[in-house]
Amino acid sequence: MENIIINELALEEFENFMNYLTIHLSENGKDNHFFQPVSKDQLNLDAEWQEKFKAGLTKTWGETIWRKLWLAKNRENQILGHVDIRSRNEPNTLHRVLLGMGVHSDFRKMKIGQQLLTYAIKYCINHPEIVWLDLEVMTNNIPAVNLYLKNDFNIVANYADMFRVEGKSFDYTAMTLKVG
Repeated sequence: MENIIINELALEEFENFMNYLTIHLSENGKDNHFFQPVSKDQLNLDAEWQEKFKAGLTKTWGETIWRKLWLAKNRENQILGHVDIRSRNEPNTLHRVLLGMGVHSDFRKMKIGQQLLTYAIKYCINHPEIVWLDLEVMTNNIPAVNLYLKNDFNIVANYADMFRVEGKSFDYTAMTLKVG
């Protein structure tokens, strides 16, 4: 898809992003395709969660719970997808970041995920304090797993039966990419 613009989220866009994210997450479990390990009843983007998320966007690398978020938009300023990196919660892991991303279902299979992932990888490469880009993905999310493998991520762990959502067992895959 042409004319995709990727920019860092401006805080004045936060409400618009939350609207997009609510729609995106509401698709979790649709047609039995889970990309988050939660049921529809467990998805909760309440005010407290939103404030914690937003607070992370105001912090910089090295601070607890910092986050960077970029949006892919079209010419009409519609959010097509997102990618973020954030600090890990474990102590002594400043050299590692966690990746999260998603693409609106109407715009999948248009290489938007690839563009967002490339953007995040380049950001990490250009920040030498970041050495490893980590992620965790539902193993059944084959398009996402394939995207990460195509971009040289290595599988470092496979957690069999990690989650049980709506009576079904799901495996979880941990992957990493050395960027520094």
